[in-house]
Amino acid sequence: MMIGFKKENTSIDKRIIDNIRGLSIDMIDAASSGHPGIALGAAPILTTLYGNHLIVNPKDDKWINRDRFVMSAGHGSSLLYATLYMSGYDITLDDLKDFRKIDSKTPGHPEVNVTPGVDVSTGPLGQGISTAVGIAIGEKYLEKYFGEEIINYNTYVLCGEGDLMEGISYEACSLAGKLGLNKLIVLFDSNGITLDGSLDNSFNENIKMRFESQGWNYLHVADGEQTQDIDSAIEKAKQSDKPTIIEIKTTIGKYSELQGTSDVHGAPLTKEDITNVKNKLSLRDVTFQPTAESLEIMQQSINNRTLEIYDAWQKKYESLDKNTKKDLDSIINYKNPINLKDIIYDLPTEMKEATRQSSGKVLNSISDIYPFLIGGSADVCKSTNAKIKSSSAFSNNYPLGRNINFGIREHAMGAIANGIALTGLTPFASTFFSFSDYLKPAIRMSALMDLPVVYVFTHDSITVGEDGPTHQPVEQLIALRSIPNLDVYRPADANEVIGSYKAIFEKRKPAALVLGRNKVEINELTNINETMKGAYILDKEHKKLDAIIVTTGEELNLTCRIKKELESKGYDIRIVSMPSIEVFERQEKEYKEEILPKQTKTFVIEASSSYSWYKYVNDENYLFTVDNFGYSGKKDDILNKFNLTEEYIIKKIEELLN
Repeated sequence: MMIGFKKENTSIDKRIIDNIRGLSIDMIDAASSGHPGIALGAAPILTTLYGNHLIVNPKDDKWINRDRFVMSAGHGSSLLYATLYMSGYDITLDDLKDFRKIDSKTPGHPEVNVTPGVDVSTGPLGQGISTAVGIAIGEKYLEKYFGEEIINYNTYVLCGEGDLMEGISYEACSLAGKLGLNKLIVLFDSNGITLDGSLDNSFNENIKMRFESQGWNYLHVADGEQTQDIDSAIEKAKQSDKPTIIEIKTTIGKYSELQGTSDVHGAPLTKEDITNVKNKLSLRDVTFQPTAESLEIMQQSINNRTLEIYDAWQKKYESLDKNTKKDLDSIINYKNPINLKDIIYDLPTEMKEATRQSSGKVLNSISDIYPFLIGGSADVCKSTNAKIKSSSAFSNNYPLGRNINFGIREHAMGAIANGIALTGLTPFASTFFSFSDYLKPAIRMSALMDLPVVYVFTHDSITVGEDGPTHQPVEQLIALRSIPNLDVYRPADANEVIGSYKAIFEKRKPAALVLGRNKVEINELTNINETMKGAYILDKEHKKLDAIIVTTGEELNLTCRIKKELESKGYDIRIVSMPSIEVFERQEKEYKEEILPKQTKTFVIEASSSYSWYKYVNDENYLFTVDNFGYSGKKDDILNKFNLTEEYIIKKIEELLN
C-alpha cells in the first residue's frame, strides 16, 4: 500500500511522522538525555525530505552520487536516527535503544562513519551548515569534471536559529551566495526558541532580507505541519539558480505539555508527558514499537523513487572508460594513499628560500599530477603562496577553477574545506599561523572526521618581526599539537617541505603545515624520506654522545651553528630534526629509542611554547623556547630579547653539561 508519497499526492502520511516522533522521544527517554523539542517540532520536515526528495540508496549509504543531508542542528540526532531507521538504513531498534551509549551507532550528535546514512559530523552549531557549503562546492567541481550523468546531487541542511546566530554560518553563507551554489538547500527549523528562552531575547534579524542580500533565494512555509507546503517549497528550491533557504515555522516540542517553551529544548519529557504525546498522536503507549505499515510505506516510497536512478547510475559507471573510472575510484576511495613520486622542485640558485615559497612550488607540482587538489587562502595567497598557478578561480561560471577565493573568512574556510574533503576532493586552506585560532573549531572537526584536509600556515614565528605580537605565533603550535588525530609539520627547509607533503598525501590524515616567512639555507643534511618518519638524526655525534639537541623549523640553522661551536669546545652533539612530533610518536619503539636514547641529556630549541617538549627533557632548563607574547621589532632584536641566540644557548648548554 502506498499512502502519501506518490508525486500526484505530495502530502506525507502523518502516521509515519508520528512514528518517527514516537521513536525519537523513546530514545531520549531511554538515554535520560537528549533534545525532544526539535524531534517533535521538525519531524514533518525530515520526513518530507526523505520521503519525497532525497535521492539515496539506504543499502549503499556511501554511493558517491547520493544526495547529501547535513543535520546542522546536531542536537536533533534522535530525529535523524529515527528517520534513518524508518528509511531502511542499517540501523536496528536495538541501535535506537542504545542512543547516547558508548560505542553505539547512535551517539549524542551525528558522526560520519559511525552511523549509516550520516554524511557529516556536524559538531557545534554553525559547523554543519558551513561544511555543507564545501560539499556544494565539491559537487559542482566534480559534476563539471565527470559530467552530470555521473555526479549530480543536491546538498540539504536542517538548521535552527542557533546555527544562523553563529558567526561562521554568516561567513559561509555569504560565500555560497557569491558562488551561486544552487544545489545547496537549507531547511530552517524556525521555532523562535533558544535554550535560554524566547529568541526575541537575543536575535531579531530579518532572515529573508539577510539571505537575499547575500544572493540567496528565500522561501517561507507558514506552518511546519503542512507537509504539502514543505514539499512544494523544496521542489521550487531545486529549480532555483541560487542557494535556497526555506524558513519553516514550527512549534518546538509539538504536542508536549511544554510545547512552545525553552523547557522542552534540551531535557527528556516526563513519563506522563510521553504518554500524553503518544495519546495525541494515536500511538500505542509502548516503547520502540513503530507500526510495520509505516515502515513499509516509508521504505517502499524511497526505493520506488530512487532505485531505478541508482541502477541506471551503476550501468553508467560500468561503461566508463578506464582512465575516467580510475579517477572516479580515487574520489570514492579518497582515503587511499597518494604517491607523490613525480614532484618537480627547482632549487633556488642561492640555496636559500623561505619554506612558504618552497611550499608554493611543491603545491603547484602536486596540482600538475593530481587533478583533485583544490583550495585557497583567506585573502593572503600572495603571502602564503597557497595558490595553483595553472588554474583560475572557482566560480559558478567556471566550476573547474581550483583556487577558491575564501575572502577574509578564516573560520568558514576551515569548515568549507571539511565539506570539500567529504566529496572526495583534497582541499588546502591557508592563512597566517597566528590566525589559526580563527579556524581551530573547524580543524578539530577535520580531526574528528579524519578528513585529509591540508592546512597551510605561514609566518610561523616571533621572527616575523615588526607586525608585533598580534601576528607572532607563540601558543598556536601547542594548540594544534594538542588536537587528537591531527599531524602538525614544521619543516626546516625545502627538503623537509617536500618530505612533509609526501607524508601528508601518503598518510591521508588531517594535517597542518607550519611554514616560515624568512629565507633559510637549504641544509645539505636534511632528508626528504627521513622527514616522513617525523624525526630523524640530522647530524650524528662523532664518538661519544654528550647531548642531543632537538629542533624544528627555521631554528635548525641556529642549532647547526651551536653544534659546531660546542664541538670546537670538545662536546659531541647529535642534532635531531623533528618536523612532526605526532608522526614520530607513531614510529616503532626501537626507532624512537634509536633517535632519542634514554639517559642522554636532551635539549630543545624552538621559538614557540615550551609545552610541546617536556616529555623529551629533564626539566625546563633544557628548553630554549618562548612562553610570552612577542614584540614589534627587528628579527634579531626579538631573538635577543628571548635569549634565542648562539651565545646564550651555548653558555646554558655548557653549564648543564658540566
